[in-house]
Amino acid sequence: MTLHDYLQVARERWKTILVGLLLGIATAATVTWTMVPQYSAQATIYISSHATGDLTDAYQGNRLSADKVKSYTQLLTSRRIGQDVVDRLGLNVPADEVAGQLSSSSEPETVLLSVQATDPSPARARDLANAAAGSFTGLVGQLERPAAGGPPTVTAQVVESARIPGGPVSPRPVLNIAVGVLLGLLGGYGAAMARHLLDTSIKSQQDLAKITDTPHLGNVAFDPEVPKRPLTVHTDPQSPRSEEFRKIRTNLQFVDVDSPNKAIVVTSAIPDEGKTTTLCNIAIAVAQAGSRVLVVETDLRRPRAAHYLGVEGAVGVTSVLSGRVSLSDAVQPWNFNMLDVLASGPIPPNPSELLASQQMSTLLKELRGRYDLIIFDAPPLLPVTDAAVLGAQCDGALIVARHGKTTTNQVKAAVSALEAASVRTLGTVLTMVPQPKSTSYYHYYYYSEERRPAAARPAQRGAATEVGQTTTNGHGEQPGQQQPIPVPEQGWRHERHHVR
Repeated sequence: MTLHDYLQVARERWKTILVGLLLGIATAATVTWTMVPQYSAQATIYISSHATGDLTDAYQGNRLSADKVKSYTQLLTSRRIGQDVVDRLGLNVPADEVAGQLSSSSEPETVLLSVQATDPSPARARDLANAAAGSFTGLVGQLERPAAGGPPTVTAQVVESARIPGGPVSPRPVLNIAVGVLLGLLGGYGAAMARHLLDTSIKSQQDLAKITDTPHLGNVAFDPEVPKRPLTVHTDPQSPRSEEFRKIRTNLQFVDVDSPNKAIVVTSAIPDEGKTTTLCNIAIAVAQAGSRVLVVETDLRRPRAAHYLGVEGAVGVTSVLSGRVSLSDAVQPWNFNMLDVLASGPIPPNPSELLASQQMSTLLKELRGRYDLIIFDAPPLLPVTDAAVLGAQCDGALIVARHGKTTTNQVKAAVSALEAASVRTLGTVLTMVPQPKSTSYYHYYYYSEERRPAAARPAQRGAATEVGQTTTNGHGEQPGQQQPIPVPEQGWRHERHHVR
């Protein structure tokens, strides 16, 4: 992984990192709050050796003292010193516990030795340090006394007694919080990285391209208002989402230009991936370009397209296939004949058999002669086989995947289901993609420029007008004059008439 990949993980999993940071801070604060304050007192001991007036003996004595200091640091924290301190102070605690409260250190290249005592009580810490220093000086005198008698070769003397400490040495709130922040960040990022490595959901069009080996037609940004306003291309034609659907429309026309695809199945691997919403918006975008479009609701288990488009769903595909209603009577116009809709009709008990029937093949053949593009809304591929059965009679299928939810294994299984039925995968669409703020800014800037009065912009004679742009008169735009101007597209015809 590169540095960019690590930063990408941090951007995508920032909530996990934040949780780790908060847990680290909370843990550090809890530990700091519950810790008993500890006080430390220190006594300093000077180590010297007995030497004669000879300079050589004096030098050797000093070297001996320095060497002895290294051993004395361990002796100061021994159980023997701890027991002596207990006896001196009349404590009712084990000698090992007292020895554990003692620590020693020495300055390099010196004969100074320090003993520190730590205790919740400042006065007791002072008493422990002084008692340990006094016990140590006596012990050194005993250990260094020659067997034949006489003065000890090395002596220890307390040169600075311990005092009552002015403040506790622990806890240290600032240091504890800093450590908590560091450990929290490390732990949070570690958890984020683990989730990233274990997460097999689709996150980019590159992921889809590796799995399907088919063209990726576009990404559709996430919009929390979609449940309330699913037909973005119709209700908000100048939004970034609408522009993405127009890009998908354009890319779809260049898939196998030698064999135009007139009948397309739109499906997904699992439910709730934005399949029906994507289908409806693509159909509107194609119809706005001047093509004759029919939306066929062949999700005969959980139909939703008719509801999104606001048409009656009681009469439709199943009504026509059963011979109860003619095709012309079942087709419903939408938005002043912009496109036509063939709803699902009554839900049958055998959807797969009905879609694979000869009546369905006859219906599809008749629709091909009437429309430039027929888009079928089919159920997901993994729960049922309806989409694969229907796709075998159409020109191909379009797979819709949801960002951060659909997994690579699910997409692979969906592609395999289509291949098993000899259905060609035309391309993929990734829905509910997080939208960068920069994209919204540039899109807003572009359209705000378009909305400026004509007098404030340089005139462009003969400039082509795109779908979704607006025309202005000499005085600028007036309310209610924004009308989408269709741009001729390749691959589908552009005559408009309503089939009845």
